Amino acid sequence: MMVDTGGRRTLLLVLVVGSGIGCLLLLGYLLWADVLGLTPATAAPPAPTRALIGLWDAYEEARAAAQAQAADARLVSAATQWQAVSEEALLAGASNWSFVFYSPASSSSLDVGVSAGTARVVNQTRVWVAPTAMVEGTWQAGPRDALMAFLAYGGRAFLDKYPQAMVDLHLAESDGGGPVWTIVALDPEDRSLLSLLIDADTGQVLSVAP
Repeated sequence: MMVDTGGRRTLLLVLVVGSGIGCLLLLGYLLWADVLGLTPATAAPPAPTRALIGLWDAYEEARAAAQAQAADARLVSAATQWQAVSEEALLAGASNWSFVFYSPASSSSLDVGVSAGTARVVNQTRVWVAPTAMVEGTWQAGPRDALMAFLAYGGRAFLDKYPQAMVDLHLAESDGGGPVWTIVALDPEDRSLLSLLIDADTGQVLSVAP
């Protein structure tokens, strides 16, 4: 394991902040939309189990939605989040994903949310600096190996100690080139934090903080 240097720490902080804001906004939108779709009932039935969807399947749905609005849209990043999750549920997969695409023709980014097999563009923003688009590669298999590395490098102990922790997963190209997974676990009460940066091609753990 490489010790976190200044450059890697800067990259980690940028990815953490960006992924946290984007993921919270998009996943919050999806949850809000689900709430609006509920019908009143005198007795609340058991909460249904959310259907899980793999990264690649979610990406294909998101890409179709993005390219329906901008035919040249290309993937920039993908993210998802869990809260109060067990190790088993974490490795089982996610029910919601958020993606960012970039359209060179319109110089705009498109935020796409995928939930329960439904993909929708929730925001389109003009950008002045083109982000680095991702290319297909090992990341297509999904984040399971990265999540297992997270558990092995302190994540298991962290979830045991903080059962209400939020776990944020983000995938994007690094500044140095090549896709990286950023996994951040945060306890909402005392703000304790554990974050890992993992090479999405090789599975190598690039940094762990704190």
